[in-house]
Amino acid sequence: MKIIDFCVIILLFLITLITYYAANSIVFILIQIFICITICIYTYVLKNNARIDKLTSLYNRKYFDYILSDKLKRLRSRANLALLICDIDNFKLINDTYGHVTGDAVLAELADILKANIRKSDTAYRYGGEEFAIIMPNTNCNEAEVVAMRIKKAVEKHYFKTNVTVTVSVGVAVTDYKISAVDIVIKADKALYIAKKQKNTVVCLQM
Repeated sequence: MKIIDFCVIILLFLITLITYYAANSIVFILIQIFICITICIYTYVLKNNARIDKLTSLYNRKYFDYILSDKLKRLRSRANLALLICDIDNFKLINDTYGHVTGDAVLAELADILKANIRKSDTAYRYGGEEFAIIMPNTNCNEAEVVAMRIKKAVEKHYFKTNVTVTVSVGVAVTDYKISAVDIVIKADKALYIAKKQKNTVVCLQM
C-alpha cells in the first residue's frame, strides 16, 4: 500500500472517530491533532512525488529548474557553483538494438551510479531523455572534474544487468558570479557537445 493511500484511510478513520467522540472534548482535540499530522504527511508526500522522476527516482527537470535558479540567485561573491550534464553515449543505438525496456533499465542503473558517486552537497536530476544533471555548490572546475571523472570511470567499470556496454560523456560549467540558469546550462551544453565529439570524455568550461 502506498503512503498516500494509507493517509487517506487514516483520514477517513479519524473523521469517523470525530463523529463518534464529538461529545468528549479531550478525545476530540487529540483526533484533530492526528488529522493535522496526517494532512501534513499527505501534503509532503504529494509534493515530494511531484519532484521525482519515476523511472530513475532522481529529482525531475521541473525541480532542477527551480533549484538551479534558486542557487544561482543565492550565490555569494567569490563562491563557485558547478553544473554537470552527463549524457549516455550512443543511447539511441542501445534502444534500437536492445529495445526500450533495456534502455529504461540502463537509465535506472546509471541513476544509481550517479547517486553513489556524488558528494553529499551535490544533487542529481533526470534532465531529460538520456541526460542527467548534477548541481554542485561551492565547487571549482578542478573539483567538478574529479567528480565527473569518478562517474565516468564508475560507468565504464559497472556491469549492467542488461549486459550492455555503456559509457558517458560529461560537460561541466562553473561560475563564480551570479548568472541566469539559462546561461550556465548553455555553457554546460557547450562543454558536453565538445565531450561528445570524442565520447567517454569530460570537458569543463569556466564562465
